[in-house]
Amino acid sequence: MNKKILIIEIAVLVLLTGLNVFLFCSKKETPSACNHENCTNTECYLTNTISLNENQKQQYQAIKQKYQQQAILIADSLHISQEHLMRNLMNEQQDSIKIREIEQVISHCQAELLHISVNQYNEIKSILTPSQIPALDKLFSQIFICRPTCNHREEDAGTHPALH
Repeated sequence: MNKKILIIEIAVLVLLTGLNVFLFCSKKETPSACNHENCTNTECYLTNTISLNENQKQQYQAIKQKYQQQAILIADSLHISQEHLMRNLMNEQQDSIKIREIEQVISHCQAELLHISVNQYNEIKSILTPSQIPALDKLFSQIFICRPTCNHREEDAGTHPALH
């Protein structure tokens, strides 16, 4: 029974991590939504959502570059470790010690991605005006809180009403 719960927890963490990487690396916008010449899809989404000025756009770009490559490498390691886990789980004679080691690697990768997201949130928040922070909070609430099993509410990104 505990093994099933652990697998479910790992699956939820993987989904959250995947959502985080997806939102930061591949959010697509229509070309008309982006008026900035050198604007990437993710930058346009965040720029439009939070209404960054030109100076903030440059600062955001530096923050994004600081974390993006690091997150991609960790996400790659996470994916490889998940594949190893699945291969070991599918074996007729499972090696519980090996599976536990892989679980620890997966947990470490997920913790690192979460740490990167928290640091990125704090750095982005530091360049914003007080009126821009609620939009950032809503965006990151969707990353940190919402998951496929949550009862998503558009107005507060699924957070507890006291957090809104």
